[in-house]
Amino acid sequence: MKKEKVLLVGDAMIPPALFEEPLPRVLGDYVESYVTGYYESDWSKLQDRRLKVEQQGPEIEVVPEVIESEGKDASMLLGLFVPIFTKVFDAMPNLKIAGVCRAGLENVNVEEATKRGVLVFNVMGRNAEAVSDFAVGLLLAESRNIARAHYSIVNGGWRKEFSNIDFIPQIKGKKVGIAGFGYIGRLFAKKMSGWDCERLVYDPFVDDDIIREAGCIPVDKETLFKESDYISLHLRMCEATRNFVSAKEISLMKKTAVLINTARAGLVDQDALVDALANKRIAGAGIDVFPNEPVRQDNPLLKLDNVTLTTHIAGTTTETLTKSPELLMEDIRRFLKGEEAKFIVNPEVLENEELKKWLEGVRNNA
Repeated sequence: MKKEKVLLVGDAMIPPALFEEPLPRVLGDYVESYVTGYYESDWSKLQDRRLKVEQQGPEIEVVPEVIESEGKDASMLLGLFVPIFTKVFDAMPNLKIAGVCRAGLENVNVEEATKRGVLVFNVMGRNAEAVSDFAVGLLLAESRNIARAHYSIVNGGWRKEFSNIDFIPQIKGKKVGIAGFGYIGRLFAKKMSGWDCERLVYDPFVDDDIIREAGCIPVDKETLFKESDYISLHLRMCEATRNFVSAKEISLMKKTAVLINTARAGLVDQDALVDALANKRIAGAGIDVFPNEPVRQDNPLLKLDNVTLTTHIAGTTTETLTKSPELLMEDIRRFLKGEEAKFIVNPEVLENEELKKWLEGVRNNA
């Protein structure tokens, strides 16, 4: 009875062992053999490579060695940041399922996968709890000067006056603007509800009734920027959302407002943000994502006293990393069993005759 071969390609963030552990338990009925390998095992190199892929796409990458040597007869490829692109498809002519343990698809050439009849899976919401927690933390840290006070103490000071000394806020009763109402935006809204604040939501792709059911107020983009005391970004990055926050939007914001970005750097016009912060046109910003990572020492944000910067760690918790492979495999298992899968990216491939034939064989052999 023929079963499938799977390649598990980990990296420094989710190593192969974390893919290997749940595989027999979750996909054992369908998998005969598996091979593990690394895309990039060095943490600092991984950060550099993944950022370049996010900016330029996966076609700039090279095929990982394990795919070159073991990919020919494998039907599934699972990973996190492993680039899945034209040369990978060439090296894996029998590939039917490609899955990544993340919501973002910057490392997957979905168009090419669809052309070749490869079904792509991702994991929506895998880090939603982590990122929404962190967004709340950045909001507090920036508006209440937590990081700056810590820095003062460890450097021998006892600072009590800050750039927002005239309007240090309490959150209760404030208006919190939320741009994007997907998994993360909804969790952030839920967590902010504990402060009895008014939550304004802008998301043209979500029905107003859904926003209202969550206890929030649907608004247009201009209202979001004009009325919010805090604005937290939870949008997907695409050409339509690039520079979602530009000089125009910043000009609408209150002088006492704070911008939080735990999503993607490209959502914000960096020059416009620096200019606004330097000239105190807004109160501050909390930023976890940058166009270049690590942040260069000549970045003007480093000279400002009204910004809290963190090292792209919003989504990095133990639970996020360790549970993601199992979430991915569970959804693939649902699909293989004939149940409804939640994370299929390109459902049009389900009509591919070659995939249908392969799937029939898999189910018959299970």
